[in-house]
Amino acid sequence: MNRTTLVATFIAVTLIGAPTLSFAEARDGSGASYAGGSWSGPLLFGATSSYAQTTDTDTAVPESTTAPTTPEGSSSAGILLILLLLGGAALFYFLKIQRPSLPDFSGITGRDPSTDNLPARRSATTRQKLSVDSITSADKAAFQQLLTDVQRAWSKQDLTELRQFVTPEMLNYFSAALADNTSQDIQNHVEDVVLLRAEILEAWTEQATQYVTAGLRWSARDYNVSLAKQRGEPGYVVEGSEVKPTESGEAWTFMRSSDGKWLLSAIQ
Repeated sequence: MNRTTLVATFIAVTLIGAPTLSFAEARDGSGASYAGGSWSGPLLFGATSSYAQTTDTDTAVPESTTAPTTPEGSSSAGILLILLLLGGAALFYFLKIQRPSLPDFSGITGRDPSTDNLPARRSATTRQKLSVDSITSADKAAFQQLLTDVQRAWSKQDLTELRQFVTPEMLNYFSAALADNTSQDIQNHVEDVVLLRAEILEAWTEQATQYVTAGLRWSARDYNVSLAKQRGEPGYVVEGSEVKPTESGEAWTFMRSSDGKWLLSAIQ
């Protein structure tokens, strides 16, 4: 039996037993007498009437019953009060142990519990959503130009030129991608980029920096060539076509700091 069942059973027995005990004592009519430091009477031992006196004719005469020294009503009320107090204490303890306790982070070293939700609070307080209508035609023209400039520098594998158009995080991304292509002896070219469609998906500010995510779709000659072969040799073009353009689409996020220059900060 678990602790909850045990406490519930105790409370039920207490609340049911209290009126039962009072009723039993009232029906018996004799109560419990206190003599010699021990409880006696029908409540605890179920004793019957005794016959202690005899006459000269050996006829048993019932011993007269003496009235209890303590009033019957006050004895029953006292026992009932004790049982109700015990039941109340048990109920208080039961409710206390069922109350959920707060998590304790004191044993986790090197961590401040007050900062557990700090990232969420920072995002809610510093990020402010902007209307997509606030993006001007000049901003859109800058995004289109960045699309062309980034693809050109990428095709030339020129990280120095790429640094002018992207954030440091994106520069690391492009550097790793170029190194991966080189390890496979291939080079990707994206040429003659023509923007077909652009849609502003989201705009916001965060700590005095403006961000815009745009869905871009463009047409370009996108192909991979082998670094181990010369142009015109069989197998020089590994994938794609040097002549036929194809369409591509991505979501690009641009950021602009206080100096007013847009940079590419993320690609999805």
